[in-house]
Amino acid sequence: MREVIFASHGNFSEGIKDSVSMIIGEQSNVRSYQLKPGASATDFAEELQKEITENPETEYVILTDLYGASVCSAMLPLTKNSNVHVFSGMNLVLALTVLLETREPLNDEIISEILNEAKEGIRLVKMEDIREEDF
Repeated sequence: MREVIFASHGNFSEGIKDSVSMIIGEQSNVRSYQLKPGASATDFAEELQKEITENPETEYVILTDLYGASVCSAMLPLTKNSNVHVFSGMNLVLALTVLLETREPLNDEIISEILNEAKEGIRLVKMEDIREEDF
């Protein structure tokens, strides 16, 4: 079983979750965490650590917004658990790829494929570059 958590500053993670639901339907294994002013991402990470400890058979995939920022930094210690993967630079392609790529536990090869797919989604788009097969 895999739990996917979108974690961000403000409502960005809830927006990603909403967009995912529009595209592939509501996902029971997806939730979002929004760091609000005055709150601490470390508090959420501590709550999550308890859940991870109680569910060692569950794989946790946490997508965060900014590398090195407070949300990502708070989630980083969770990677001491072998069933936790933390990605930064969350975008919709990354979220969809994590949810649709495979149901198998993530390994280095699958993670590499997920990252490559997410990076491919970032492009400068110009009308003259559009190919019919892209749409």
